[in-house]
Amino acid sequence: MREESEEPDLRWRTADAADLPFIQVAELDYIRAHEPDQEAAWLAVVDRNRQLWAENLERTTVAEVGGTPVGYGMWAVLEGVATVVTLHVAPAHRRSGLGRRLLDTVGDDARRSGHDVLALGVHRENPARHLYESAGFTLTGEDGDYLLFRRDLDG
Repeated sequence: MREESEEPDLRWRTADAADLPFIQVAELDYIRAHEPDQEAAWLAVVDRNRQLWAENLERTTVAEVGGTPVGYGMWAVLEGVATVVTLHVAPAHRRSGLGRRLLDTVGDDARRSGHDVLALGVHRENPARHLYESAGFTLTGEDGDYLLFRRDLDG
């Protein structure tokens, strides 16, 4: 369980299976808003995505306001590297610093688990890339429409 926030209505917790529908809806909303041409392909592999999310619930922090989930950050170990799998903040809570706090929590969790680097990929048109750049992530390459970033976690 995560620590309580200083903000009285904001609570941090570790995700559980009941969060999977929220995660799936948020991820589909992202696809529809930012990568609509990928919706059919995404839906074709949604079961694989749900499996990935379910396998990494203990590595997922959920932010709640008034008991309602408003964001989450998830990481997994992919090819031996701690990697942000997904980070989401509900539109009404964006630009409040919540995304940065979730990203920092993901990094702290990965570091406590023995990792010294955190990686992620972001679609080049996704405005969240500016969050990653401002959080100290360095561009390390490209994979199609995705930009690949890394940040050292050495404290």
